Amino acid sequence: MDAGILFVKDLAVVMVVAGVVGRVFQRLGLSVVVGYLLAGILIGPRTLPYQLVEDTERIQILSQVGLVFLIFSIGLGLSFARIQRLGLSVIGATIIGAILVLNICRLFGLMMGWSATQSLFLAGMLMVSSSAIISKVLEELNVAHHRSSQMALGITVLEDVVAIIMLTLLTSLVRVDAAEGATLWKTLGTLSAFVVFLVFMALLILPRLLRYLSRHSTLELRTIVVAACVLLVGYVGVRAGFSAALGAFILGVIIAGTRFRDEIERTFESLRSIFGAVFFVAIGMMLDVKLLANNWWLVLLTTALVLVARPLATSMGLVAMGNSVREAVRAGLSLTPIGEFSFVIAQLGVMSGAVPDSMYAVAVGLSLTTAVIAPVLTRHSESMSHWVERHEPRVIRNWTEFYHDWLEGLAGRRNASLLWQLTSKRILQTALQILFASAMVLFANPVYQWLLRRVGPDWLVPNGTIIVFWTVFGVVFLAPLIAIWRNIDALVMILVEGATRTNPRRARLRPLIQTAIKTVVAVVMSVWLLVLLPFGPSLLWALGIVAGILAFLGAVFWRRFVRWHSRLEIEIRNRIRLAATPATAKGIPESLVEREGWDLKIDEVTLPPQSDYAGKRILDLGLRQRFGCSIVGIDRQGHLIANPAASDALFPGDKLLLLGTETQLAEAEEFLRKTDEVVNPETFEDLTTEMITVPADSPQIGKTLAELNLVNQFGVQVCGIERGQERILIPSGTERVEPGDQLFVLGTHNKIQECRGYFEP
Repeated sequence: MDAGILFVKDLAVVMVVAGVVGRVFQRLGLSVVVGYLLAGILIGPRTLPYQLVEDTERIQILSQVGLVFLIFSIGLGLSFARIQRLGLSVIGATIIGAILVLNICRLFGLMMGWSATQSLFLAGMLMVSSSAIISKVLEELNVAHHRSSQMALGITVLEDVVAIIMLTLLTSLVRVDAAEGATLWKTLGTLSAFVVFLVFMALLILPRLLRYLSRHSTLELRTIVVAACVLLVGYVGVRAGFSAALGAFILGVIIAGTRFRDEIERTFESLRSIFGAVFFVAIGMMLDVKLLANNWWLVLLTTALVLVARPLATSMGLVAMGNSVREAVRAGLSLTPIGEFSFVIAQLGVMSGAVPDSMYAVAVGLSLTTAVIAPVLTRHSESMSHWVERHEPRVIRNWTEFYHDWLEGLAGRRNASLLWQLTSKRILQTALQILFASAMVLFANPVYQWLLRRVGPDWLVPNGTIIVFWTVFGVVFLAPLIAIWRNIDALVMILVEGATRTNPRRARLRPLIQTAIKTVVAVVMSVWLLVLLPFGPSLLWALGIVAGILAFLGAVFWRRFVRWHSRLEIEIRNRIRLAATPATAKGIPESLVEREGWDLKIDEVTLPPQSDYAGKRILDLGLRQRFGCSIVGIDRQGHLIANPAASDALFPGDKLLLLGTETQLAEAEEFLRKTDEVVNPETFEDLTTEMITVPADSPQIGKTLAELNLVNQFGVQVCGIERGQERILIPSGTERVEPGDQLFVLGTHNKIQECRGYFEP
């Protein structure tokens, strides 16, 4: 039979079995991903006595395409705006939790006698939770609105980023066949440079390309071009020494910050579903059922490790970021299900020979056991967190409270520090520019080697290839180099100004200190470039010629380079701002902001809890009449109201998307942030229930509850009345107060005391 026909038949078998088994698992309330894995096991070459799929190699090749589109779709769900909304607490907790899981797995591997590479692969598998299972369990238990559940959902989203990083690092380590510290740090540095370079290039090119395609092509052509970009960037990631998933993920994140996200997400949904199913079925086909049976003890042991390590690491991360122990434990217990990325990491390790085949059994076994145990742990998370809080040693509790107080004080001092405000963004900007420049040099090296193979080293003149190539590259490289030096110059000036502000000889000291620091920085930058450039000692004279040419060009065209860099920097900042703005992330037309000749911007303003305008209609605010700007959207607890009506009311915590000029937005923001002068510090935790006895000579006797209006007067609600042997639950407003009534009231203790005095004669 023709090979093409056989492939069609094999693909049909894969789809049919995946659909049937996936449906069964869906009816059982389990993840369909686990069903796809089981489907792969059933039709795999090691399960049945005869082979249902004849050409498994082609299915494996097709699964790699599925992996790229699967990772791309995950990136589409994680924009810069969403990362920004998650907040520093969730981001920090995710990082701390990942580091703790890594070290716990290294300790576990040491006890098991495993190699460092095996421990790293286990850590990569355990660092990731299943967002699909977690969100489904939280919704079924009706606890998704709890703060601990929101933190758990935020962490499971960010763990996808952790998984991409681990997958990329493990791919690099497998290729160099080493896991030593020096190789790891080198890989981390190269990875950071590659990511920054790819993000900058995508921010500059991709939005323009998508705008052009939206105006001059059909949906079919746009889909083809975007799919080509995804595959091409995945290939670039592989050629750079990393995983194809890295490039696809970054491309997805960039597109998620544009107004084309929804269209592309809908278009690629079918591709993701089909190829994603093929990918997970292909993973199952590689698993031997006998291997799972022979390693049952290892599956149980690693399951116990997951049930301890993941909740412990996540809880400690959340506590370290200032959250209470109770909420941290509840969130940690919700994050036990192992994610889909675990299979990808296990597949990489087994296919490369870095880990034994038993890791496949561990990944599948962990997915099954944690998917079953997760609902039980989440259902009892509240009682378990209360137990942990009650039995927490006093010493640990006191230290935790002291640490949280110190964090609050540190945040206050950091926000109040003028030096921090002046330097923090510039330090981050300089670091990103250094990574971008490093990536330029790293990518130039393979191009240089290719050119050497094509024309030889002595093109035109002896060592002419070296001189010509690196001179041309150096002209392009001067722009980021000048940008780095300008930022460093500004940082040195600010720091020296702050250090010598109170010194009486500051006029003489400042230039001396600035010159000394700049000299040290110049030496460090020279060493940095020498480490990156591919020159040996015998070719240093060629490097000297190139450096002389670049110095001459830099001196002559300094101002032009500065202007070119400034325009490029402004463009990148605008791209990042647009990608991070709620407007583009939520579907508000980005074209309003990008339209040339129109000075329109979209900004987000959150109504404070004590806002003067909470409960009022948009019409009552009169923003357009007062400031000339409009509310084009409202983000209410994650639900977007696009183009709200003038009669829509506003509530505390609403995120208003305002459209207007920069001046109009600033005035409207100041107006909307106005709050009551009296700030109520009480929270839900201060609410309590108490009994109020109505004296026989109370002046309120005979009045109805509606006439007393205790809710508006004191913020106290009458939940019940005990009158002799009779109890009236949730009394109506027509119920009258009689002598000796016991009022069962709800409110804060202070408000209840005020209300008690109201009934006194």
